[in-house]
Amino acid sequence: MSTPEQLGAAQVRHIAALARLELSDQEASEIQRDLEGILEYVAKLTDVDVTGVEPLASPHGHCSRLHQDQPEPPLPGAAVLQMAPAREGDYISVPKVLGGGPEDG
Repeated sequence: MSTPEQLGAAQVRHIAALARLELSDQEASEIQRDLEGILEYVAKLTDVDVTGVEPLASPHGHCSRLHQDQPEPPLPGAAVLQMAPAREGDYISVPKVLGGGPEDG
């Protein structure tokens, strides 16, 4: 069985920063152990002999039906604004997703 490399504390901190998570030292240590366990399990999966096993698109044995793409008129703007969870005037308001992270200062 192949064994995964040990995951370093710096790698855990980097992954946390990418996910915009602030971790205490204890949380980082716990997550490091969890991630190493996941990597060990994946390494075990790579050793499974799947010779002759057909790949599955779905474990349920059904396939998606394809329908013709029929153009339809767009919804009226007023109806869309009524369905929006938040709005600013004639626009849909959404949470900021860029900026404001730890690297922005």
